[in-house]
Amino acid sequence: MKRRKRIISIALVCSMLFGIPVMAAEEDIENDYDVEATSSEWLKSVDAKKMEPIYLSPEEIEELYTDDGIEPQVTVPDDFEPNNTPQTAYPYDQVPVLQSELTNKYDLYYLGMRSAGLHSPSDEDWYTIDLTAGEEYFVDLRNVGNTNWYIEVYNWEVAEPYRYSTNPEKKPIYEKKSEKYFYFKAEDTGTFHIRVTSGGDWTDQMHYFFYVGPAIQEFDIVDMPTYGSVNIYDKDYKTYTCDLGGTAVPAVTAIINMNMTDKFPQGKECYEVEKYMSAGGKTYYNSSGGGSGIINNIRGASLGTVWTIGGRCAKGRHDTTWSGVLNGRFMCIMAPYPGNEL
Repeated sequence: MKRRKRIISIALVCSMLFGIPVMAAEEDIENDYDVEATSSEWLKSVDAKKMEPIYLSPEEIEELYTDDGIEPQVTVPDDFEPNNTPQTAYPYDQVPVLQSELTNKYDLYYLGMRSAGLHSPSDEDWYTIDLTAGEEYFVDLRNVGNTNWYIEVYNWEVAEPYRYSTNPEKKPIYEKKSEKYFYFKAEDTGTFHIRVTSGGDWTDQMHYFFYVGPAIQEFDIVDMPTYGSVNIYDKDYKTYTCDLGGTAVPAVTAIINMNMTDKFPQGKECYEVEKYMSAGGKTYYNSSGGGSGIINNIRGASLGTVWTIGGRCAKGRHDTTWSGVLNGRFMCIMAPYPGNEL
């Protein structure tokens, strides 16, 4: 039997503390600092307990292939039917992503997730996905209520076939949990099968959200509000707080770049706003004199925390109401929705 990988038994990702190194000066970043490579290596070091494969017998594989599946008992099934058997599995990458960008602090539940549905007690959904040996992946099934719906990942195109499963009959920790998730390191490179089923715990047809992909992901921040504003009227910075901790973003994040554009809920526009973002004892400014939205030296900082947002007119001559709007990109470790941890 294939030698199983050693599991590093530490707390799940969602409870990890941040430890991003201090960034280089802005003028040195282009030549001396690759934020994506450095942040990616740091994120990989934040390990979580990984699931070991469950090896499959020839009889179990045969059973999967001899089951013809049952068509959904609805007049309008989702776009991926019929995908009730391994033979009719639908490509996972062709299932649309529900939310691919962070546009507000309420997007996290859908961020990176895809959606489909089970339509009858006997319906189950199959998908195919290409994975790479040695890469770390996150598997997540949510929006299923406190049921025993579960998700599995199979590979039987190898000498010793195996699967990863959240079936409560195999893994009691998932019994009646509203979210089924795990991390694993792919044993092989090739095409894997994903299975989603109600496990016999049927109440009604409903749509589930699911994710099978790299444990480390990147997302764009697009016109995200900072949930506050301040009146700027002299040369002193005026501040407010923006809480992106808790349920706004995944627990472990690293900013790649950040731009803060200006919004004026009331009053005239000011084209000379100097602004900053401050958290964790560090403050990150835009260029002096205003006019630039680029927040300098913020690369690598954790996004998911309480930020102090500061703004002022560089020349102290505008009396107006100002608010910052975020655009940028960040890396994160995919994790269960806060509050759904096992």
